[in-house]
Amino acid sequence: MRDLTLVRESRSPKNIRKLLENSRFSEEVEGKSLILIKVNLIGFRGKYGMSSAEAAAELVRFIKEVNSNIDVVIADASQIAFEEGKSTLEAFKRQKFSLAKREGAELFPLEEGEYEGIEVKTTKGTREIRISALKGDLIISFTPPKTHPVLIISASIDNIAFGMIHPQDRVFLYGGELWPEDPSLYYPQACENIIKVFEKVKPDVGIVDGLFGMEGRGPISGTPVFHQFTAASKDFVLLDSLTATLAGLTPEKLLYLKIAKDRGLGNTNFSSIISKEKIKQIKFPYRLHPSSQKLLEP
Repeated sequence: MRDLTLVRESRSPKNIRKLLENSRFSEEVEGKSLILIKVNLIGFRGKYGMSSAEAAAELVRFIKEVNSNIDVVIADASQIAFEEGKSTLEAFKRQKFSLAKREGAELFPLEEGEYEGIEVKTTKGTREIRISALKGDLIISFTPPKTHPVLIISASIDNIAFGMIHPQDRVFLYGGELWPEDPSLYYPQACENIIKVFEKVKPDVGIVDGLFGMEGRGPISGTPVFHQFTAASKDFVLLDSLTATLAGLTPEKLLYLKIAKDRGLGNTNFSSIISKEKIKQIKFPYRLHPSSQKLLEP
């Protein structure tokens, strides 16, 4: 698979097909028996800020074309569905993920599966939280790009780290004991914890479906952005650095990416792979979440 692939395309699911072909994604699928696709259905009710069912169905279709015998599991634990006492299966239904099921995928609510323990840092000390024990021969992060009150931007890394934690424990992942009203109080712990969980899961391929992104009060209540890009890489740090740049941010100023790079998890410099001209054509500065503005101040 290519180090990093960026595609500009305004139609779905053509954007996904084009990305998978251009990135040589089939090389990652060959020889696998179980593929786990971690989607993003955090918001449950809205259309934007969540993984597209049509796009996910195209991803499953492509995988099955490579090898029809591969088992494909699409999984998530919807935060809002959980808070409303509902299963993520209801979120799958509302978001029309029956499209992916028709292509041969199993839809799995992570909150109903098995969990392991992992220790994270909070403002009151170390706490053990639950992380999904679900595994696969190939783990894919499949998410749209969104602004975020704590991490500033949410992309492939956060989709894995946040989504694989039990919904009841996610507040501790961000370093607090309550959902943060002032993200700056928890920012360092949140970034450390996100990367620690990411290292534990060890996903294989990141796909950012930026046909529609979300700006403003993301990752749930923001405003959609018709951004018209998709990108993929096995280097999640590189992929999120590209995504941040396309959203008008400087990757080196994002603490979670700096931590990941310092730990040898990936690279933030994609200048030798993607031209400045292409970046300029696609770049669209997102309005940040009001709570995260001060995190970028000197």
